Amino acid sequence: METNVTDKKIAYGPEVDLQDCPNVYAPQNVKPFTPPPTGIDNLGISSTDTFSVPGLGEATVDFKGWVRVARSKPTEDTWENAEVYTNLIEMYMRGESEAFGPIIVTLQPEILSTGMIRNPRVSEGHDTRAKACRMAVAAQFELPKLGLRLFNREPIELTIDNVKSIPPAGSPGKGQIYFVLPLFSRSDPDGKPAAYLTSLKFQMGTYLTPGEMQSPKQ
Repeated sequence: METNVTDKKIAYGPEVDLQDCPNVYAPQNVKPFTPPPTGIDNLGISSTDTFSVPGLGEATVDFKGWVRVARSKPTEDTWENAEVYTNLIEMYMRGESEAFGPIIVTLQPEILSTGMIRNPRVSEGHDTRAKACRMAVAAQFELPKLGLRLFNREPIELTIDNVKSIPPAGSPGKGQIYFVLPLFSRSDPDGKPAAYLTSLKFQMGTYLTPGEMQSPKQ
């Protein structure tokens, strides 16, 4: 599995130093309102995405897989003011569409997907101690049946509100997309969009064991 991100050419935000950043696998007891030490979280993830391909129509696809998220050392020892920077260093999800066939989602190798967990503006109805999580993601979508390898130029913003533990395992989130997100083809990156992502909702899973972290190369 990938252990460093030093070969990334573009970063959406701060890079987490992976030196002395241990992998964290199941089983784990995540304590609420407690800043954890730095680490790489190996978590399950599920997602429901809707795609539109010109000339072929639209399909909503359920995905399952895993992510590896590197966390920085918290800026404070106490929960109230602690902020944590995150890097999504590896991802693998797979879904199946009757119209488009299998779809495999990984990360764009040339971009570092980054995020942050911090205190949000407090809104009515939210726990005042809760934090917010945001990750800007550069993804690749493999559609072998259609002969397409797609990527997004604008970041997909994955957000989780009402975060009471780090990592926010088991929490639902959504992908912030302004109406439609253009997806471009690797074979014609400067051409017109080959498809569009129109909605994304995801659920961050709990910690997985090393055996459950199956590499797409295996």
